[in-house]
Amino acid sequence: MQLTNQTCIVDFFPEAFIAEADDIKGMKVVVKRFIKRVHFIDANKGSYSVISATNFKHEVAERIAGGAEVTNYNTDQMPRSEYAPMACVG
Repeated sequence: MQLTNQTCIVDFFPEAFIAEADDIKGMKVVVKRFIKRVHFIDANKGSYSVISATNFKHEVAERIAGGAEVTNYNTDQMPRSEYAPMACVG
């Protein structure tokens, strides 16, 4: 999902697809985490973070209530060439 307001564009990309058992549908795929990309329009800068599905729902509702508009839907994962989180190798 992409939300846009006067100051920034926020993209949410699905990450961490989990298959769960469902009594009615058998198996269903659930998204447990999202990568959030925030692009600040005036500063031409951005940031990345990983958020839970619960935080995604709350943040989307809060941004829409604050006047943001849904301008796109991101149904695929973010390309790894754009964002790859750091990992500690021990």
